[in-house]
Order: sequence, then structure tokens, then C-alpha cells
Amino acid sequence: MIRYQSSAFSLEIEGSRVGIVIDGTTVARLDMRSAVHQLNENGERVRDIEQQEPVVISSVETADGIQLVWRGKSSLWEEKRYTLNADPLRFTYSFTVRGKGRVDGIEYFSGNASDPGSGSEYEFQYGFFPCQSWYNSEDYYFRASTKCHRWSVLMVPPMFCYAFRTPGLSRQLALGLAAKPGEHNFNSFDYVPTVSGWKSRFHLETDQFGHTAADGEWEAPQIVGYAAEDEFDAMRKYSDYYYLYSGMDVPKKKIPPKFWHGPMACGWIQQFAENGLPWKGSDGAREEVYLDYLSRLKEAGLYPRCLIIDDKWQSEYGVDIANPEKWPDLRRFVDERRAEGIHTMLWFKIFDPEGIPEEAVVTTEEGDRRVDPSHPAFIKILDEALTRIFSSGEGCYDCDGIKIDYAFQIPIGRAFRTYSGKYGVELLYDFMKHIYDKAKEIKPEAIINCSPCHPYFASVCDQARLHDYNPDNRYCREDMTMRAKMYSIAMPGVLLDTDNAGFNTSRDTMRWLLDQPSVGVPDLYCVSPIPGAFAFREAELKALAKVWEEYTKRIDLEYGE
Repeated sequence: MIRYQSSAFSLEIEGSRVGIVIDGTTVARLDMRSAVHQLNENGERVRDIEQQEPVVISSVETADGIQLVWRGKSSLWEEKRYTLNADPLRFTYSFTVRGKGRVDGIEYFSGNASDPGSGSEYEFQYGFFPCQSWYNSEDYYFRASTKCHRWSVLMVPPMFCYAFRTPGLSRQLALGLAAKPGEHNFNSFDYVPTVSGWKSRFHLETDQFGHTAADGEWEAPQIVGYAAEDEFDAMRKYSDYYYLYSGMDVPKKKIPPKFWHGPMACGWIQQFAENGLPWKGSDGAREEVYLDYLSRLKEAGLYPRCLIIDDKWQSEYGVDIANPEKWPDLRRFVDERRAEGIHTMLWFKIFDPEGIPEEAVVTTEEGDRRVDPSHPAFIKILDEALTRIFSSGEGCYDCDGIKIDYAFQIPIGRAFRTYSGKYGVELLYDFMKHIYDKAKEIKPEAIINCSPCHPYFASVCDQARLHDYNPDNRYCREDMTMRAKMYSIAMPGVLLDTDNAGFNTSRDTMRWLLDQPSVGVPDLYCVSPIPGAFAFREAELKALAKVWEEYTKRIDLEYGE
């Protein structure tokens, strides 16, 4: 038995098992073996079996703590080397495999994957993962006996970290996934329980799905573990460590252009609302609808500094040319709004292949067609679209920002390969970084509004959008405030677009709309009555107008005006 003691936790290492002790209790006993499955030529998973336990080949005290190295081999890999480092703050687990093959997925701490009920022992009862489904089928919290698979439409990607609570203990075990820049070729980080008779275990799993090729020695993304006071402390420590490990710069606090602070008016729900027009939803992204919207806002005493024209102002999603039937002269509209002190932003859908040539499109197993954002043919179209949106040149719109949406439609699965070979988080990052860099090249003060909630994306996000709220629910203020806390942890200093409200019951809607300035940039989606659902009362609009007025004065004072 090898023991390591810190003020926050202790480790008990016996053979290839590592006990994690928090508050005097062994909350997990991790099997150092991790299965690295491969994808064969037929597109099928070949399971990685490691029946023999790896042996310790090195155990040394370091300047900060202790390091142990194990050596093993498996059915698919000539050699595996597992490394555990512990210091007073945390422990890290990493490993390399030697051999050749396409990595289909990793099962961390899975032990002998051929053994029923394989995995690592646990004492915790509840888990937390910082991602929630729009469809109410998944919450942040789950029982340790149930699988947790999250890929939300709300936070793409989320922070890849878990907090595990053990009843009776004051602190929690946190386990997170960390990758170096360029090595995020996965889409999700799952918690998977396994049960065989009375034996119950768990492992953590990623989904490379054959998009990562190993030839020689390959190092897997790392696991970091530590003791946390609660789930928020778990996220903070994960985010702080991610910046250190990845070498990414923590976003520097800077003074943005004043209009970035809004208030903002987005027209999405207004496009559904009662406005005397026959169109619904995306059909309502028309000049006359937005002129009417602005008129109604002014009548209510609401004066936005940013206006977001939502889905579908363009003729084709992939090309982003204004639909002339809806917008006879978008540039004129933008110029007129700027003269009124209103900056125009455009909703920007990604991964939709409408109007994109077939060579820049991939198809998933489910038959979903998605843009390959790494393909040169698409990049050319993308650059033309961004120039048209942001440039003040002839034939361009001279807009001041874009609201990036539908990141959750990233292509998932084994049936395709992108031009760059990138997949999952890495593919999305390259896409968004290209958008960000190109937009700033054209118009440095442009707003890039998007919804990743992960430190890796902090440098490509000006406004973190808290995203849609399901109007079936009745806890808008609590839901959005929770998201705001997570975004602030993942990307410190980023502005928060407070986004949507319920627009179903007055209580739920107004509690959030009146509280938005205390959280971030106020954002209003609708002012007209919604047939069969919600309509503002006169007193509510007056209260909202007062909140906006005071918020705007505060921003003006901050800018010395």
C-alpha cells in the first residue's frame, strides 16, 4: 500500500487500484486500466481487452507530491503506460498507448472490459454534470446508478467535469476531462454505470468514433480529480486547471464598445406573435415585421441599442444572402437603425448545408446532412458571407454582430470524415475560431454572440448567450441564473446575453425580465401579444421600461457620458 496525503484528499494505492479518500471516506477506488477501443475497416467497434493488471514500474516523490507509472498491454495495443500525479491541490491521470489503429472511444477506469460489471468502485450516490437538456428529459443532477449522457442544445460544448456527492460527507469528488489544444476530437464525456449481480461499478467514456488515428505512441486526453466544496467549486477548479493545462490565456478584461452592453431586442418570438401578418416563425423575419417591432418597443418606452434579426432573414442558411422578398434593401435598414443609435446583428445558423456544394457536405449514419466547416469550398463561401455581413463596402450590410446558433447540429458518428480530420469539440472550435478571426479582421468592434460554456472557447466569444428557455417550465429566473453562473465560471469576464424569457405566464416572464440587468445584458424577444399565451400588461411594460432606462443610464455613466 502506497499512501499520499494532502490537506484536501488522500490516495491509497494498492496494485493498479487507487482509492480516493475525502473526509475520511473512500469515495471511489479507481482501476487504472482504461480501454481504448478501435474502429475497423467495416466501421465496427473492436473492443480493447486488458485482462492482466498493469504493474508499477516507477514510484517517486516529486517536488509537489508523488508520481506513479504503470505498464500494461491489451488485445489492441502493444503497450500502455498509465501515469498518476498527485500534488496538494489535485491528482491527474494520463496514459499513452503504442500501436496503430483508429480510436473509436475511451473508457476511463474501465478495468478489464471483458469482465461483466467491470469498472471502478464508487461510494457516491449522486452526480452533477454542467449541462441540461432543452427537452426537460435530463437535469444537471443524476443518480450514480444511471447513465449520464449529455449533449445539449443549450451549452455546446459544456464543461466536461463531474461532481459526485456522497451522503454524509461535506465535500464532493470531482473528475474532469482535459485535452491540449488540437486534441479535442470527441463530442461527449459520459458517466456509465455497469452492474453484474451485486457488483456495480462505473467508468467515464469519450466518443472519438474513429476520427482520431494512432500510429506509434498516442496520448489520451487527461483526467483531473480533486475535492470540491460543491458543484460550483468543482466547476471553478476545473476551469482554472484547464487554463493552466491547455496553455490557453485567461480572457483579459477589456472595455468593449458601449453598444455591446445593450439593451438588446431580438425578434425571434416577435416573429411568432400577433402582428397582423400571416407568417409564423421563420417566415416573419421580414423588414415590415421588424419596423413594426421597433415601433411597438418605442411606444412602450423601450429603447434597444442592439437589434437582432432572427431566423430566417437569408434566402439560404449556408450562404447568408438576404432574402430580397423579405429585405429589399438590408443595408438601408441597417444604416437607418444606426442613425437612430441602434446596432443591427444577424442570426447566424451553422452546420446547415442549404446552398452549400455537395463536396463540402457530410452525411451521418442517421442520414443527416451537415456542413463540413473545414472544407475549402465551404470556407470560401463562409468568408464571402462574413464579408457581406460586416463590411461597409458596396453590396455589403455593415452589420455590427452575429448571433451564432445551432451548434448542436455538429455532425456526430462514424460514417463520415471531415476534410481536416477534425471531429466534435475540435471541429467546432476551428469553425468558431475562423468565424471570430475573420469577423474581427473585417470589423474589430463586431459582436460574436454564441453559446459554448467551456474555457477552450473563451477567446472566440464576446457575448455568451444563455440560450432558449422552455416555456413549459416555470422557473425562468432560476434556470437562467444557474446558466449565468456556469458561463461566468467557464469564461470569466465574458459578457452575458441574458436571452429569452418564458412568455407564457406573467409571473415567470416578468421575474426574469426585470432581473436581467443584475445578471448581464438585458434582452427582450417580444413585445406583442402571443395568441393563446402571453400578453404584457401596461404596468408590466412600464416596469420593464423603467428597468431598461436605469440600466442604460448606468452604462452611460460607466462610459463617462
